[in-house]
Amino acid sequence: MKFLAFIKQLFEQTINIENSIKNNFRFSQKEMSEILSIAKQNNLKYFKTLTKMQNLKYFDISYLLSQVDLNDEKIEIIKKAQEMFNSEEFKLNGQTQSDFIFRVAANLDYLSLDNLEVFKEVAKCKNEIYDFKNALQNPNSYLKRKEYKLNYAFEKVYYEN
Repeated sequence: MKFLAFIKQLFEQTINIENSIKNNFRFSQKEMSEILSIAKQNNLKYFKTLTKMQNLKYFDISYLLSQVDLNDEKIEIIKKAQEMFNSEEFKLNGQTQSDFIFRVAANLDYLSLDNLEVFKEVAKCKNEIYDFKNALQNPNSYLKRKEYKLNYAFEKVYYEN
């Protein structure tokens, strides 16, 4: 009899936990299992923090947990980056928030909360690159517009009548 009471109590607790998970997360059980199965072991503690960031999609979170070595500082950078993303600014270049988050993830080792604004501006302008290491080390050279000097093919032109 005690065994049946234990099983019944265990079953009720499992249902309560499952209902709690469904209410707290915006992803299905299947999506959460996939994210957790491919996540790096040391990144699992950041799962709940990343899922609370409303602008991050399922694919963004799975990429961050599986491909990036996260720490508290990097989580803060990701949090600020996803908050500062404005789709109107990036729409002209055809960039989505996921594109921006992937660029942030690829450059997390070079980013700080101080240079995140510069990174955003460079990322808006440079749609074709993902590695911004050189741009973040010398941002002024990437933010200035290059002046082109006109060159002509002929130095002197002779005209005969």
